Amino acid sequence: MKHLRFSTARQVIDAFPNLRGEFSGNLELDPFAFIDSLIAQGSVRKAMAFCAFVLPRREAVQWLCLALRQQAPQPNGADAALLRLAEEWLKAPMEATRRAALDGGMEDPLKGASAWAALAAGWSGGNLSPNTEQPVPPPPHLTGHAVNVGLTLLIASLPLAKQPDKMEELVGDAVALLRRGSA
Repeated sequence: MKHLRFSTARQVIDAFPNLRGEFSGNLELDPFAFIDSLIAQGSVRKAMAFCAFVLPRREAVQWLCLALRQQAPQPNGADAALLRLAEEWLKAPMEATRRAALDGGMEDPLKGASAWAALAAGWSGGNLSPNTEQPVPPPPHLTGHAVNVGLTLLIASLPLAKQPDKMEELVGDAVALLRRGSA
């Protein structure tokens, strides 16, 4: 049986100091209860952001990729190539696929949601520097940040009236991935 890597919302925030000040409420709640409390407060946007960090990196990238595929099952051009790079890393999470995703995301001039999926995969670990003698590990928050930006761009592309429902759907998908990982 796998367990969540965090037992309280406070542990998530402590692990990612960039989140300090973003969340209020009972931080001693377990992540599932904390997500529920954010939704009950009408803060589904914050619940979505919290999910980007509470999910393990690989599952967070998977969550974003699945959301992008649901939104546009057959993306075009650069979006298709960038999403494919992230998905290739999901299938084979090794240095070569991670580096290809990172390079693709960094080179994309538009930085749409698919570029952020590639960056999320690229920032999941490994070395950020092309210099192998001086490795530079990515800061731990970058994958969650990239997933959050990618999801925010996806939501922003929808008509305003559809955004709250889509965010709730995305949070539900993240919770399902979390539950699968803790089962």
